[in-house]
Amino acid sequence: MRLRRLLRRRSLREAEHKFVIEGSRAVESALTAGLELEAIYFERSSNELATKVLDLADQIGYRSYEVLPGTLERAADSVSPQSIVAIASYVDVEIGNLEPESYVVVMAGVRDPGNAGTIIRTSLAAGASAVILCDQCVDIYNPKTVRSSAGALFTIPIAVADSFSEVHRFLKSKGYVVVGTSSHAKTSYWELDLTGKVAVVLGNEGSGLNVSYSELVDNSITIPIDPRAESLNVGVAGSVLMFEAMRQRLNSGR
Repeated sequence: MRLRRLLRRRSLREAEHKFVIEGSRAVESALTAGLELEAIYFERSSNELATKVLDLADQIGYRSYEVLPGTLERAADSVSPQSIVAIASYVDVEIGNLEPESYVVVMAGVRDPGNAGTIIRTSLAAGASAVILCDQCVDIYNPKTVRSSAGALFTIPIAVADSFSEVHRFLKSKGYVVVGTSSHAKTSYWELDLTGKVAVVLGNEGSGLNVSYSELVDNSITIPIDPRAESLNVGVAGSVLMFEAMRQRLNSGR
């Protein structure tokens, strides 16, 4: 079944530039955001939200296909299979086509799909203008990333680049201050002005930000934690920094 293959095979997703959206709320978010959907599949359900989503799809002009009970469960990637899924076209853009207006979040080497989805979701919630991934980050169309983003993947502009140096050149051409994160930095995150054109770079879950990038970042910041704790999950650390940026912007009226 094609749905099952798209959920499990990154190579097929990349070849077709298609991915799968699972669940009524996620499909509703995709429809509202204006994503290009190839097809919507559903199993008959008494769920009011599912009925609402199918009505919305019909109003927009998408055909929905009913499948036999158990079909989506056999195809599903999650432990809680959904009654509605959709096949959608890729949403990321070329990095040169991004036009960020405020702060940007960069993931450099983030490998875990749940972390990536959480960071994308938080980026939207905290008012970032774009998300950029580089350095062999996880596939943003991995089913877990799509689910963890809770629809933010369809809303906030996202670009995928090959290397951090490419991202750095782009950001500097747009007048951005590039801020790295490090447990060894001397500046706490609240001490740095995050109200201007700032790009916050989050590194790999295990090794952090590549040490070779220290010469490229303009500033490095740290999140002080209790010495009894080993470290923060990159998704949690990213959330702390993004909402600090939002707090500063709200206080400054930006």
